[in-house]
Order: sequence, then C-alpha cells, then structure tokens
Amino acid sequence: MEQNVITFTGKNEQLFSRHIIDELNPRLTLIVPETHNAILIKDGQMLQTLSSGRYLISQFVDLKLEKESAVEVLFMSKTAKLKLLWGTASKFLMYDATVEENYKVGMSGDFDVQIGDPRKCYLYLVGADSDLTSQALQERLMSHVVAVLENVVVEYVDSNKILFNQIVLHKKQISAKVLTKLNQKLMSDYGIAVFSFNIANIIIDEEDLSRLTRAYKQTKSEEKLVCSECGVVLQEDAKFCFNCGKKVGAGKKCSTCATENPEDSKFCLNCGTKL
Repeated sequence: MEQNVITFTGKNEQLFSRHIIDELNPRLTLIVPETHNAILIKDGQMLQTLSSGRYLISQFVDLKLEKESAVEVLFMSKTAKLKLLWGTASKFLMYDATVEENYKVGMSGDFDVQIGDPRKCYLYLVGADSDLTSQALQERLMSHVVAVLENVVVEYVDSNKILFNQIVLHKKQISAKVLTKLNQKLMSDYGIAVFSFNIANIIIDEEDLSRLTRAYKQTKSEEKLVCSECGVVLQEDAKFCFNCGKKVGAGKKCSTCATENPEDSKFCLNCGTKL
C-alpha cells in the first residue's frame, strides 16, 4: 500500500476500527471502501463523516496551523453484524390472571446488531474508547435490552391472558415485538440497528411453578359446566342441556384456556388461540 494512503485493510467482521495518523502531509489520502463509512476526528472532535470515496486529508485539516494535532480515522462498517448475548440478571415479577398468583421469570437469548447511524454511534457509544470489545458493548446495551423485554413480556402476557405454563409457546411472537421496540430504542439512543432478537430460554422457579400448577388445578376443579348454547349451569355428568337440548362438548374446546367455542369457530372467543 502507498505510504501516503490510509484505508481499511482488515476483515469486515468488526463494527468499527481506528487508525491513528502519525504524520500529516499534503499528499496524505484517505480511501473509504464501499463497505464502510469513515469519521475523521481531530483532538477528540468529529470533523467529518465520509462515505465511500477518495479524500485528501488536507481538505479537512489545515496542515500549517494544525500539524501538531492528534488526528485519527474511525472506519465504521456498513455491513458487519455482531451477535450479542443477553439475559436477565435476576428474575422479574409476573402475574397470572387465571390463577391470580404472582411468579418470577428469568429469560436469556441473543440478538444481532449493526451500525445504523455512524455519528450517533460514535457520540453516544464508542467515543474515546480505543478498544470497545463485543463484551463491553454487550454490557453497555444490556440494561436497555432487559428493560424493553420486561415491558413487552408483561404487556403481551397480560393482554393475551397467557397462562404461566404457556409463555414458552409464544417465544416467537414475543421476540418479534421485542425486536421492533428494541431497534427503535437503540437506534434513537446509540445509532445501533437491531436485526434479530431471540428468546432461547424461559425459566420459572420450581417453587413458583409447583405453586401455580396447584392453583391452576384447583381453579379448573371449581369450574362449573355451562351450556355453550344457552349458558345455563349443568350437572357435571350432563350429556345434553336440559334447557335447550344442546349436546355437551359439541363445540370446540380451546387447548390454551379450555373455553368451549361454537363448532364453526376458527379462533377461541376468550384468548384468540387458533382452534
């Protein structure tokens, strides 16, 4: 490579890479590849954000007046994605409306990030950190990830009346909602785009699980048999409704909440589960 040329030469696997300019001269040229943007920094201040192309450093730095200045180039990848792990440091509180009991849940998984806004990413995340490792980036973003996750999970479970032992069946739907909100949050705060979000593990304390299971069984045992046609209460062993003659159990029973639905139902009238 030419002595007076600065460009990105590494593998495009890192979100960013720094290049310190040791000596300024009139011929010093910066080449930004298609895969990157570049931020020119002088004495800790951003001078310019540059897209792919060829630039003379003298366009941005007065070589006569600022020859002693500390100048560096921060190459910011347009395409590199970094997979980060996330997990709740402690279990968060949930409420099951069906059994009217609180319980605690812990979750973990992974997500992929990419630089979306180079300037914002430099200002609010990278800064003067000369070696922002994936571990350090993970730690900086973790509180935001967990906060968004908890809000989404609590809202989703509550609005959809999801039983404590059915949350695992909704990992894909919850992950999609977290992805949307987390991407909005991290782009707004740090210029970081989130491309995927995955819930790998959902853990409920054994004690809570046993307690809620007992409460659920008790709730089900106390339920009365009701005619799905006219709504009158029937005896437990009734095969037909004494009021309208409707055959008991002729409808579709929801596998999630056990609600009896009309025979032609495609979705549960109570919780929306596909029948």
